[in-house]
Amino acid sequence: MNEWASKTVKRMLGVEHSHIVFTLPSDLWPLIKGNDACIKELSAATFRVVQETMSKSAKQDIIPGMINSLQTYGQDIKYNVHFHTIVTEGGISKKTKVWKLVHYIPYDIMRIKWKKYALDVIIKYVGRHNQILLYDLYYHRYRNGFNLRRIKTNIPKKELVMYIARYVRHPAISNRRIVNYDGKTVTIVCEDKERGIRWYPAFTVEEFITRLIQHIPKKNFKLIRYYGLYSRKKNNNKVPIKRDKQESITKYFRSKHSIECPGCDKLLHLLCYFPPYSDRGPPHVIIFGERIIDYVS
Repeated sequence: MNEWASKTVKRMLGVEHSHIVFTLPSDLWPLIKGNDACIKELSAATFRVVQETMSKSAKQDIIPGMINSLQTYGQDIKYNVHFHTIVTEGGISKKTKVWKLVHYIPYDIMRIKWKKYALDVIIKYVGRHNQILLYDLYYHRYRNGFNLRRIKTNIPKKELVMYIARYVRHPAISNRRIVNYDGKTVTIVCEDKERGIRWYPAFTVEEFITRLIQHIPKKNFKLIRYYGLYSRKKNNNKVPIKRDKQESITKYFRSKHSIECPGCDKLLHLLCYFPPYSDRGPPHVIIFGERIIDYVS
């Protein structure tokens, strides 16, 4: 796993990344259990959500990069499908072929998109006897969308990769969480660090083994998938990370190299920048306050 992590870090781009987790309601877990085609399509749907939301935020079509890791268990080793993803904070513009940094991601929109695309996929694969439940979820429940959360951002790439790699490498439960075994019953410890609580579920030996083996993937089923700029079809070493001038200039004016006004000695603020490849160009009508000379006496 360390070898895989090192190779993955090498192929990742020299940009900032975020760790985003996509989850599904517990009502849906038994419906997709063992349906590898459905889970594969759900994995692809996470990238669609990220790409569409980032493109909307960037106001242009961009291609981000994503590494998606499937996890099927939670604290109590029940079947619980969710996806841990490493996502670039931005992407390559389809039009200008330069890197577009995305500072803000509207997670309220992402949650609604995730709900819609996830249910569209599941409805396609499940039988008719589950349609009532699915349409109830679609139109009446989870009005704010399915839960997703951003766990980590702006941290070293290797730490991010190792964080999701441990879910693939390790079994559903470690030995240290098994606190008691009397020959008939297995007791484990579960902990919710955010709420500061612990609980101790107990299982018969048969129940415990059943819960463990349900998380063993089928032969040749991929737990980790790559999308966008990290797709195996792309040669990431040749992806041009040409920074957007707007991003570079904005950072320059907010850095220690900021320029002082020769008249009042205050720092100059960037008002607007129009890159040479912009279709709009500078405004034709001059409005007071949009030119630097309006602030210089």
